[in-house]
Amino acid sequence: MQQIVRDRAVARDMGSYDVHIHGGGLSGWAAAVSLAREGRSVLLSAPRTSLGHEIWAALSTWWPPELENPTLWQEIVCELERVNAARGTLLDAVAAQVALERAADEAGVEVLLQVNAHPSDGDMTLLTGRWGLMAARSRVVIDATERGRLALERGATCHARETDEPTIRRALMVKTGLVQPERIEIGSDLPIAGGAVMAWTGLWPGDVILEVELDLASDDPTAMEMRSRRVVAEIAIRLRGAREEFAQGSLVHIALDPILPRSAVLDASDAPAVVARLHGDAGAIEVTRGMMLPAGTQRLIAASPALDVGGIAARSCYYAPNAVSLGVAAATLAAEML
Repeated sequence: MQQIVRDRAVARDMGSYDVHIHGGGLSGWAAAVSLAREGRSVLLSAPRTSLGHEIWAALSTWWPPELENPTLWQEIVCELERVNAARGTLLDAVAAQVALERAADEAGVEVLLQVNAHPSDGDMTLLTGRWGLMAARSRVVIDATERGRLALERGATCHARETDEPTIRRALMVKTGLVQPERIEIGSDLPIAGGAVMAWTGLWPGDVILEVELDLASDDPTAMEMRSRRVVAEIAIRLRGAREEFAQGSLVHIALDPILPRSAVLDASDAPAVVARLHGDAGAIEVTRGMMLPAGTQRLIAASPALDVGGIAARSCYYAPNAVSLGVAAATLAAEML
């Protein structure tokens, strides 16, 4: 196997691909599967331990009833319904992640989890994580990270935007019909901001969604995710022991907020043609080529909530069909660039 030496460090050569996608959410997954089904060689890398992290965070399980479900997402929903892992607008997170990974594998996508990506010289991207230092070449890069970090490292310009409401708060207001959740004290020994969780109980009797802000170090995404899961499990145990309604077989869904507040969004290039339509509070919102081709970069496509799409709320990007639509649009642009 070839080795690449950079700054006295030896990187394992992962080879060359038509497209390298970094970010394992629904948009990155949809872009990877779409391209692989067209016969393109695709590497999908992600810092987390599984694909579809928005589903685990309870952000993407709802879609507007008047919005036609994208084919890729409908495939996953149908599969989950077949195995009884879908309940109304809520999905079994683990089953959904398994379905996403199976679809990627069947399409021929090479998946590499628990790594961070950093641009290097020319068409090379360095990958760092628990697997050591690696390097991959690609003709096109798709940044599907939450904040467009890879695009910024590759030279994209951005501007400040500080008007976003927290994604989860807005999404849960829609899900539950509540304006304010119930505050539940959980103890000061857990790394929880304010020592309390916010409970949203407007779905149906016996069901609750907990909004949690964890105070965890973020230098190691893998360690942070594993620790957050342990904290979440402890929260569920304590609530079931303290409240009878939580102990009667209730479904406790944990919503974390790793995405916002978002302080910067990517500047658009001069390419106005519409490539996708997302669902927002005021109806369909058009996404143009320019929004997905950040100014200051070459051969890079952005497919994440870091896009500046005017009045769109970040939660609109995290409805499952919208995230999948962004991924499919990114795949279409990548195919044009190859």
